Amino acid sequence: MKKRTSRLIITLLFILSAAISCAGKMLEKPGKGEELTNFLPQDHDIEGWKRSGEMLKAANGEELYKIINGGAVLYINHGFRAYAGQLYKGPQGFELEMAIYDLGSARNARGLYRDPLVKPNRSQALENLGEEARLDEGSLFHLVVECIQDQFFVQVIIQDKSASSLNIAKLFALYAAKQKRVNP
Repeated sequence: MKKRTSRLIITLLFILSAAISCAGKMLEKPGKGEELTNFLPQDHDIEGWKRSGEMLKAANGEELYKIINGGAVLYINHGFRAYAGQLYKGPQGFELEMAIYDLGSARNARGLYRDPLVKPNRSQALENLGEEARLDEGSLFHLVVECIQDQFFVQVIIQDKSASSLNIAKLFALYAAKQKRVNP
C-alpha cells in the first residue's frame, strides 16, 4: 500500500512540475516568428482546392491551447512560437486540414518530429519533401503526411486513403516546405 501511495505522489509531483514548466513557457512571448500564413496555399494554388472556413492562428501558448487544447503542451515543450492552420475542400468533396508550427529552430522541429508522442507507430519515409517526411500508416480512414523544414513542422491530414489523395497531401506539404521566409 505504501509503495502504491509513493508512486501516486511521485506521479502527481511530476505532473505538477510539468504543468508549472508549461505555464511559464506559455507566458513567454514567441519572439520574432515567421508569417506562417504565407506557407498555406491560397485558393487554387493546388489545383481544384479551396480554403474552407477561417484560418486559425496562434502566436502564443494560450492561443494554441484554444485551438488544440491538451495537445498544445507537446508543441510548447518543443519551443512553440507560432501556428497557422487551414481547412480545404477538394474537387471531389474531400476535406484536407493543413497545420504549420514554427518551433523557433531546426533542432526543436526535429525534436518534435522524433518525439515518441508524435511519431506514429507505423510510418513510411517520404522522399523529396522537406528535410524529413513521413506518411502515418496507422489511420483507418485518413492519410497523415508530416514533414519538417528548417524550424517548421508541417502536418497535412486528408479524409481519404487513396493514392491520389496521398499525392495531394504531398503537394500541400511540399508547398509549405518550398516557401521562402518573409522575415529572414
